[in-house]
Amino acid sequence: MKLFFAKSVSFIFNPLVVTLLAPYVLIYRTTHDVPSALHWTLYTFIFIFALSVFVLVGVKKKMFTDLDVSKREQRPLLFFMAVLFTAFYITSLFVLHAPYILYILAISVLLGISFASIINRKIKASMHMAAVTALIFPVSISFGTYYLLLLFIIPLVGWSRLYTKRHTLSEVIVGTTVGGILSLSIYLAVKFFLNK
Repeated sequence: MKLFFAKSVSFIFNPLVVTLLAPYVLIYRTTHDVPSALHWTLYTFIFIFALSVFVLVGVKKKMFTDLDVSKREQRPLLFFMAVLFTAFYITSLFVLHAPYILYILAISVLLGISFASIINRKIKASMHMAAVTALIFPVSISFGTYYLLLLFIIPLVGWSRLYTKRHTLSEVIVGTTVGGILSLSIYLAVKFFLNK
């Protein structure tokens, strides 16, 4: 039962799922426009879905051993494709005159992938932890009050990655640190945008 719960937490807070939540949260936070937030979240879903299909095909063709791309030596291909999809996403945002906040998010994702690929040469940082920390930390600070309870999700995901033996403690800590640095950059960029 405990293992099932840990696997469920890992699945729910997969980096691709967490990334999908970010456009809605950021657009709603900056515009309070629900239809626009939903529209751009659905648009973002297209790119996340495409990357998910790439991972599924990669597992089927034995390029990746599992959906988490757990082996460090297999991650450079995933990082390369993620950068490619993100670059195309940024270009499409420009063409479609998307909300400015999405550029900040996409550039933060590019920075995160670049950071992760450099770190990946030495250690397999937890991308689950990086994504969860990068989203939850600025959201809980920006919204405040009971949103601060979302911070408890970060150690919960860390526990799930350790319990399922997908990562070591040092890999979880490095992933959280990467996410913390990204979240700080997202938070400062959003604060600048909101005060503009």
